[in-house]
Amino acid sequence: MAYPPAPQYPQPQPSEPKVRPGSVTAVVVTQLLTAVLLIVTGIAMFAVQSAVKDVAVDEILSDPELQNSGITANTIETFITATFALIAGVYLVFAVFYIVLALLNNRGARPARILSWILSGIALACCGIGGLIGQAGSTMTATIDDTQYQDEMTKAIEDATPSWVSALDWITIIAFIAGSLVIIILLAVPASNEFFRKGEPAGPYPGQSPYGQQPGQPPHGQQPPYGQQPPPPPGPPQA
Repeated sequence: MAYPPAPQYPQPQPSEPKVRPGSVTAVVVTQLLTAVLLIVTGIAMFAVQSAVKDVAVDEILSDPELQNSGITANTIETFITATFALIAGVYLVFAVFYIVLALLNNRGARPARILSWILSGIALACCGIGGLIGQAGSTMTATIDDTQYQDEMTKAIEDATPSWVSALDWITIIAFIAGSLVIIILLAVPASNEFFRKGEPAGPYPGQSPYGQQPGQPPHGQQPPYGQQPPPPPGPPQA
């Protein structure tokens, strides 16, 4: 008994990889460059804090107005260490997040796009604009025996901090603001929307009838054209 050959269906074609638009590429580059700048600034903060402490301690303890204030070298060193470590730590944490999100955005991961918006908004509001305001009117206050020494600590630390570190900190804050705006805007353009959109569900293979439909028959619910008889159902196999 001979059986008719099994129908041959075309092999499914592999889906074409998404082409990353220039807007997403610009976001990835911006995030990586911002991360590098944050890392450099954070390392610089850690590197100079020891020298800043030495200069600030000498300047503050030699101030005649502070001779009887109760401020000690250990108090000044602890205050400066905490201040510099906080700034450097925030920069390094943001840098790690930016690097991870840049890699995920490069692959078109939708959660990374949402997290990039959130992180850029935080960076813009807190570290960017907030840091810019803080730099413009920077004050560092030390409280000793319920007495605040704001001007003295600020002046001593500013004088002890190398000018190149202060300039680098300014550049980092401005980059935070500009980079955050670039990321937020470019991730919202139509080209980026298309890149992060999920793929459409695959339909029947080319040349293959929908599920439950015999080859040559019209789709369910449709009649054959006028004057044309529907094809007979397949009969039993011939011996």
